[in-house]
Amino acid sequence: MVVLGMLAACDTSTPPSVEPSSAPAAAASAAPRAEQFDPGPVRTTAEYLADPRFASADASRGQFDAAGGTRVGPNLHGMFGRRAASVAGFDYSPALASSGLVWTPVSLEAWLNEPASFVAGTKMAFTGYRSPEDRRDLIAYLLQATQ
Repeated sequence: MVVLGMLAACDTSTPPSVEPSSAPAAAASAAPRAEQFDPGPVRTTAEYLADPRFASADASRGQFDAAGGTRVGPNLHGMFGRRAASVAGFDYSPALASSGLVWTPVSLEAWLNEPASFVAGTKMAFTGYRSPEDRRDLIAYLLQATQ
């Protein structure tokens, strides 16, 4: 999917604390802004995948090649727990680079819902996934594929 290639333009390091299973629905519906956002705790991939929400996801629906180098966006390996706009060699928007955003399933879901509202001034053309199930499945896949 072309949209998944554009997703790679989102990249991530240490957050505050909100349980990932309790915040995604609110984050997705309220279209929060990154500078006001609590991404929840940084956890291990196994801990995120044990969350019932991701344990029941269909990660194969979110599958794409996350192993490549910087192409349309930065390499996504190791993205969870990493500060947005931190992969060397990719030209990020000043808005994303200064957002202070850390990639967790909670923050990624808010980004995937509506990137332009979440990080005002981002240059990413991707407009988001409106389906909560699509976002959940993509995040579940990324949790597995980007370790």
